[in-house]
Amino acid sequence: MPDTLRSILRVAFVVAAVVVYASPSGTAQQATTGAAKAQPAAQQPAAKPQPAQKREMFQVTVVKVKPEMLDQWLEFQKSETIPMLKKAGVKSREAWQTATFGEGFMYAFVTPIENFSQYDGDTPPVRALGADGARAYGEKNRRFIESTRTYAEQSRPDLGYDIKMTAPPKFALLSEVQIALGKTADYEALVKSDVVPVMRKAKLGYAVSQTMLGGDVNAYTTLIFYDSFAEIGKGHPFQRILGAEGERQLTAKASAFVTHVERSIIRFVPDLSFSTRGTT
Repeated sequence: MPDTLRSILRVAFVVAAVVVYASPSGTAQQATTGAAKAQPAAQQPAAKPQPAQKREMFQVTVVKVKPEMLDQWLEFQKSETIPMLKKAGVKSREAWQTATFGEGFMYAFVTPIENFSQYDGDTPPVRALGADGARAYGEKNRRFIESTRTYAEQSRPDLGYDIKMTAPPKFALLSEVQIALGKTADYEALVKSDVVPVMRKAKLGYAVSQTMLGGDVNAYTTLIFYDSFAEIGKGHPFQRILGAEGERQLTAKASAFVTHVERSIIRFVPDLSFSTRGTT
């Protein structure tokens, strides 16, 4: 479950900032391809090369808070942690938490990795508070925490479908996907050919990230963004767009290299998020 929340946060940060449009739906794409084959070669317009989408690196820290300390921890985040991070020069942080379906008392924080050399210097608490202040901060913070883990995640905009967003989404359906060793290329090909067209037809934001450090490097996280549980309750896009038989066929394709999928719902937490660039 920590893997789930960590990846959600990272991907949501990326999706909120990018506007990209993917290929047509699977059915339309097949029809277009068939028509193109029937035309003489001279009538086929040359395909325009698409600019490569930049992959971003993010640090994702997943925290499980002691249930009895939750209220105090939330206040500590607002009154001490966020001011400390801003003073240390951290430009942004996005926060998410489990929303009913998933492990409780889990929070994930996403911050951009501009360069790995940033980890060669002092930590943010030391930069902001000095050595003694950082020790005091750490002692206080540890009283609230049951467990924590930090990951380096890479965005995969080439595998996603982004839509215009004026604010972060309220909810996300998170799928933590485990891929068999040596089969990541097959998985990525399936996402591009079969999954992205579904999301485009459903007109839902869809983001993918890949674990680089701190966890399973054969793990991907996908996020589908929603504004309400009512929207989520309408059914997964695979069901709504492909129908029962189409969903079954897609699942059968994926079973050749996907070994495990776990889904949960997460909620964006504005009160624990910030941006010094005005993007929160």
